[in-house]
Amino acid sequence: MHSDLKSYFEINDISSDSVRVLWYFCLHPAFNSKWANIYAFLSVSLNSLYIALAIKGILLSYNQNIFLTSEYLQTCILCTHIMGSALNIHIRRQNLLKLLEQKSRFWKIGTTDKKSLRLQSLKRFHFVKKIIRCYYLLSFLSLVLFDLQPFTAGVLPVVCYVPKGWFYYLLFPMWYISTIAFASTIGTTCLFCSLVTSLIEQFQLLAQGFRDMCNNSRDNIWKELKALVDHNNFLLSYCEELNVAFRSIFLLLFLITIVSASVAIFIFMQPGPLVNRAKCMVHFVVAIIEIGFYCVPLEILITTALKIDSILYDSKWYEIEMIPFKKCLTLITSRAQKLMVFSGHGLVNMNLNTYVLICKTVFSFYTYLNSFQQPRFYDNWSQTIDRATIDRKQLVAAQLVARDNWSRRQLVAATIGRGDN
Repeated sequence: MHSDLKSYFEINDISSDSVRVLWYFCLHPAFNSKWANIYAFLSVSLNSLYIALAIKGILLSYNQNIFLTSEYLQTCILCTHIMGSALNIHIRRQNLLKLLEQKSRFWKIGTTDKKSLRLQSLKRFHFVKKIIRCYYLLSFLSLVLFDLQPFTAGVLPVVCYVPKGWFYYLLFPMWYISTIAFASTIGTTCLFCSLVTSLIEQFQLLAQGFRDMCNNSRDNIWKELKALVDHNNFLLSYCEELNVAFRSIFLLLFLITIVSASVAIFIFMQPGPLVNRAKCMVHFVVAIIEIGFYCVPLEILITTALKIDSILYDSKWYEIEMIPFKKCLTLITSRAQKLMVFSGHGLVNMNLNTYVLICKTVFSFYTYLNSFQQPRFYDNWSQTIDRATIDRKQLVAAQLVARDNWSRRQLVAATIGRGDN
């Protein structure tokens, strides 16, 4: 393994898998800046091309085939997501690198004297790491289903307008983009989840430190208080740096997850090829889990940080007859009462309420799409059968009308003949 990579993770670190993915796909913030610029340029150029082709497809099909239009819309969303994530990694390289380097200042779980707290923290770490690996596996399956589209349905992995003779020229770059998608979107999401999980454990260790602080001797209590205050300030500044590094991702995800998940479930609910429906269903699950990887851990982090105030209040601070100590403790308590906010440029707050709102909106938006227009499916064989059935019915009806007219003419002729006689 590369020597530079070893300095950014430990084998048992919860962030190790995400750091590996970013490094091996050349998206790690510590990677050579020259190559990082090239990869960012390729990502923006290729995704912009597919977005332009998908928009042209929307303009050509929105009055005729709402189902095909939704496929084009899904392409625009996916490419925007991939391009936005890759650009955020490139633009916020220094912020991400600072976050990874400052992890070395985190307190080790094994240093706590509380065996129960240590075991609980290790169990949570292993549990979250398993969830992250399952998410990697599910996301890889989603990408495979997209990349198999040329073999199963004869179309590109993501549907877009294809000029005559351009199919293979668009296919191979699209397979390359799928690797960028795996690293930039999935890798970034898992890295964020692992960093927030580590922060949650740090605040729990800090809370335990404040809880046990008053049990120290009078000579050591000032030293212990200074260490706790310094670590508290470090964690708060780390949270601010984390918000700066990911605030663009927060806003991007909030805007595209609703439309992306709605379109995916809309396509899944319609009759069509099984592989295409499975692709959309897996993509829907991945999109919902992805936004959950941001909102749910942040909600737990905010709640854990607010508990510092209650722990300080419940400690035996009143037994320490030191006015400066009580003044310092009052300042810490007032700062702990300040609500921690993670927002996308001040437009959307990432918490559990936002996650519930997104899930509700997805199904409401799907209901609107489903009632908007019945799609015309592009299954040529079924269209031919339907057209032949309609033509046959029209032919039978015409034959019946002709036979009825002939019978009437015969009856009129017979009546006239009897009258002449």
